[in-house]
Amino acid sequence: MILRRWLLAVLLCAGSLCSAIQDVRAEGGKPAQPVVSEVVFAVGEWAPMIGENIENFGIHSKRVMDVFKAMGYRVRLEFLPWQRAYEQTRRGIYVGTFSWLSTADRPDVFYVPHHPIARAYQKAFYKKSRFPDGLDISSLRDIATLGLRPVGVGSYWYEDAYKRLGLDADIVTNPESAWRFLNAGRADVFVEEEEVGRSDMVHFLGDEAATLYGASEPIKTDDMFILFSRQHPDGKRLWEEFDRYMASDQGLELCQKWHACLASVPAPSTGDR
Repeated sequence: MILRRWLLAVLLCAGSLCSAIQDVRAEGGKPAQPVVSEVVFAVGEWAPMIGENIENFGIHSKRVMDVFKAMGYRVRLEFLPWQRAYEQTRRGIYVGTFSWLSTADRPDVFYVPHHPIARAYQKAFYKKSRFPDGLDISSLRDIATLGLRPVGVGSYWYEDAYKRLGLDADIVTNPESAWRFLNAGRADVFVEEEEVGRSDMVHFLGDEAATLYGASEPIKTDDMFILFSRQHPDGKRLWEEFDRYMASDQGLELCQKWHACLASVPAPSTGDR
């Protein structure tokens, strides 16, 4: 009898994600061992947060893997270009993708949890030799007011904001180009997530760059989330299970370590002011 039920559970699994059967019970009312399930997320390269060739696949990846392991799942990451990861999750090829902001339109396209996995602090990096007294910047508008020339990466959140503010920003194709542009003195500031920026500057410019560059106060602070697919058959269930776990004592203990608990940042800001 037990064997037949276990075989039924296995047959219910399909594709890259098998539904965890939590309620299969052995005789005598004792729960049997749940079927081990694999959850596949589509992600891109964003070191040190996410990366195919870094320890634990990055800081954010480790958090997601720890949570889902505690929930009874294995996690596998598929590394893709970011836009493809987003689009294929939207279409239901993958059950989820991380780490993303919850913009105004995304809850209509994805299941967005109440609980974030991280908090992003966007700062303006600058050469100390160019601005020895530092820069008093707390918004993109301050960059315009001070007459500074920014360099940025195409499709990043600030590209439209620079246009709204009338800023003549140099837009390049990737972070390495932005850092080399800034290092050559062809721009005054480069806005980037703090931990990512400090990692990239050393990676692209060498260890000494850590002492040569300063950073402003946060220009914007946003929560970052797993986006669960509305088109994947397991998207809604895993979204609900994730939020339920993060609301538990164990989940709250984790988010306190991450400094990213529920409702700390109500909505993404534009950084304009």
